[in-house]
Amino acid sequence: MNSDSDNNVPVDPVNDSTDESPADQAPEHGPVDTGEPAAGADLDLPPVEAPSGRFIAQLFLIPALIVGGIIGLFLLFSWSGSQTQDWQTLIVSLGRDNAHRRGRAFHDLAQLLNSGKTTETGTPLGQHPPLATALSDLASRTLAEQPGPEEAADHLQQVVLLVRLLGLLDVPGATLPVLDRSLSDGQDPAVRQAGLQALASVGKRAIDREAPIDESSLVSRIDGILSGKEPDLRRDATVALGTFSSETAVDRLDSLLDDSDEIVRYNAAVSLVRRGRMQGLSVFRDTIRMATEDRESLDLSKPDSKSEIEAFEQRWLLLQLTLKAIGNLSDSLPDSERTSLVKAVTPLAGDDTPARIRIDAKRVLQRLER
Repeated sequence: MNSDSDNNVPVDPVNDSTDESPADQAPEHGPVDTGEPAAGADLDLPPVEAPSGRFIAQLFLIPALIVGGIIGLFLLFSWSGSQTQDWQTLIVSLGRDNAHRRGRAFHDLAQLLNSGKTTETGTPLGQHPPLATALSDLASRTLAEQPGPEEAADHLQQVVLLVRLLGLLDVPGATLPVLDRSLSDGQDPAVRQAGLQALASVGKRAIDREAPIDESSLVSRIDGILSGKEPDLRRDATVALGTFSSETAVDRLDSLLDDSDEIVRYNAAVSLVRRGRMQGLSVFRDTIRMATEDRESLDLSKPDSKSEIEAFEQRWLLLQLTLKAIGNLSDSLPDSERTSLVKAVTPLAGDDTPARIRIDAKRVLQRLER
């Protein structure tokens, strides 16, 4: 029987056990983790080690290889896509108003034509009549357009690109009439120059194929430009004229050996000598003689003003081109002409000649005396 004093013991409303201590109330599975180490406990942490070089290399190298592979695949697919574009698509792009697209199409089509690719029947793309007809038609239409002042510069760029592309084609029946129009008096000088350079390229390849081009209308156009006063056009016209084998063209080249422009004289001489007309050698000998007699003209320290520097660079270039031309033609020269040129070139091989010219002169002498 309980005493009255036992009835006066207060009862914990949460835990009716009065005999258990806080430690006795801990969970059965272990102490409560408070997140902080107990006071006086020893911390036994593993030592910190620096990462190895192999680990660092893997850390950077593997991602770099992955990124590089992705970029490589992208470039490969881009290159393959540009190579597999058909010429019809590129010509359509050349007729677009967007200058960037035209420039890209020009680059891709020029690369395609220079790559040696052929059609399914084995015809080189540069000799493919449908391609030549399509490009010539586009160039002809563009030449006939009359753009406004705001579109003039963009239109000029388009025409120049199209004319240059015609110079990569060997279908004279389609391309020559358009090139003829590009040389007319009413065209911009940039278009006429592009036409002359394209015509020279077409003519040189025709000579290599032993199928020279002789269009009287073209010779007449070129003669008109030679009668003008624009130096750059006259020089390019001389080169273009040198690809024609007609007597009219050869006679005109012969008359240019006395031209006032030394570059025109040089271009005419090269064309004539290449055709076996030895009168062109007189221009080579004159160029060498002037350099030999006036050694100061080869002195790099002499030019001061801009005009003097430009004149010096032209003389230097012309002499180098002359020596190169003699070396290239040496095997086809008669013995008498070869002996004459050896005598003319020998002074330039002396120690008092600038090293670059001296080296070129010695190389030419070796070929002439071989």
